[in-house]
Formats: sequence, C-alpha cells, structure tokens
Amino acid sequence: MKRARAGSVAAILFFMFAAIGCGGSSGGGGQGGELTVFAAASLTDAFGGLGETFEEENSGAEVSFNFTSSSTLATQITQGAPADVFASADEAQMENVANENLVAGEPEVFVENREVVVVPVENPAGIQEFGDLSQPGVRLVLALDEVPAAEYALEILGNAAEEPEYGPEFEEAVLGNIVSREEDVRAAVNRVVIGDADATFGYASDVTPDIRDEVEVVEIPEDLQVVPTYSIATLEESEESELARAWVDLVLSREGQRVLEEWGFEPVSQ
Repeated sequence: MKRARAGSVAAILFFMFAAIGCGGSSGGGGQGGELTVFAAASLTDAFGGLGETFEEENSGAEVSFNFTSSSTLATQITQGAPADVFASADEAQMENVANENLVAGEPEVFVENREVVVVPVENPAGIQEFGDLSQPGVRLVLALDEVPAAEYALEILGNAAEEPEYGPEFEEAVLGNIVSREEDVRAAVNRVVIGDADATFGYASDVTPDIRDEVEVVEIPEDLQVVPTYSIATLEESEESELARAWVDLVLSREGQRVLEEWGFEPVSQ
C-alpha cells in the first residue's frame, strides 16, 4: 500500500484552534465533553446517525466529525491534529498512525465493505458489465492514489490483468480512461451523479438512498474482488478517553452494527 502524502497544514490548524476554543473536559461516560471523530468519508451517513444516538446516551456530550479520505486523516493525525477516535477504511492507514505511537491499545476491525462500479442511470457509455470499462471513450473518475477506495480499485484491476478473460491490456485500457482523480470516494461518486463522468469505483455503501434513483451499480466479478476492511481505535492524545471508548463500544455494539448494515456495510463478528 502507498503511504499518505503530506496533509493540509490549514486543516490541521483548523482542528487545533477548534479544540482550544471548545476546551473539552478529560472525563466521559455521561459527564459531557466534546468528542472528535476522524472517520473515512464512506462512513459519513452511518456515523452521522450513530452520533445522534451517542449524544442521547451520553448526556451533555457533543460529537463532531472530520470525514475525508483515510490517508488524509492519517496524515492530519500524525501531524498533530487533535482527535479522539480514528476510523479508517484501510488498515494500512491505521498502521501508519499506530507506528507513530498515537493509537491507544489495539485497533479493532468493525466492518467490511464491497467495491462496485457506479454509473449514471442514463448510462451514456453503455456500461453493462465490468469488462465494458475498457471501452474507448469511457470517462472514468477515481479517487486519489492514496485513498483506500482507489487502492482497492487498482488491486482489482491488477487481479483482472492476471485473468485470461481480461489480461494486462484490459487493465491498461481502463487506466487510460481515467479523466479525473478526486479527493475521496464520495467526491468521485458525486462526479457520476452530476453527469461529469461515466463511471467510478466506489463502495456499495456509497450508493445511499438520496442518489439511488440517479445511479446504477455494476457488480465486480467475485474472483476479482478484494475485501475493504475498516478498523477503529481511540487515540493516545485524546482528552476525552472515556467518551472515545464509549464511541468505539457503540460502533461495535449490536445497535452500531445494525446501523452500519442499514447503510450498506457488512458487519463482522466480534
């Protein structure tokens, strides 16, 4: 896996000043305080819903989120951005943070996902199956190299290159159809929704109810698939360690897994 590039200094300063302004307490477990969760963009909807549940169950607590690519989040954390919890769509990015001794305890796998090809409902490029991605003129968008969804997509294309049905020419043709690289997977999917692209690789969980009438899903053959695995951990520098642990417990709970499944994720056995 490729490692993250240098993150945005401006973003880091934003979170540092936000933390200073909020002046969170050191306690948790219903005693109030502000919890800051850094989470992969694909978790936006599921974690948003769980945030409301968390605030109801922890009187006085407030949850704020930073949703973007896991690689960007890992860079922000290692460069000093204050956060209490990190939820990554890529275990390698979690390892980057852990290698800097910034993770408290062991990261825990909490959910899996599935890569799909997303096309607009009008489907002007006529993409009916995975193999159609190599057709000349297809406008394919992909997240940036370091973004897990893009890395999984490249791994899938690498798997296809080894199969006689596709071969290395297929991989080369698909990569040649890339017309844009986006900040994260949600941004790539949005390019398809608004008609600026013919296809993208995204997660099944990215096909949310608000866009289901505007896109179609083209499944990737099982023998080419990879399994995106998400991990979560509290952070060593957290000033809300009890609240952070409570958040992780909620995500791992039956209720947390139910909500994640509703948003298209695949719960894992704990």
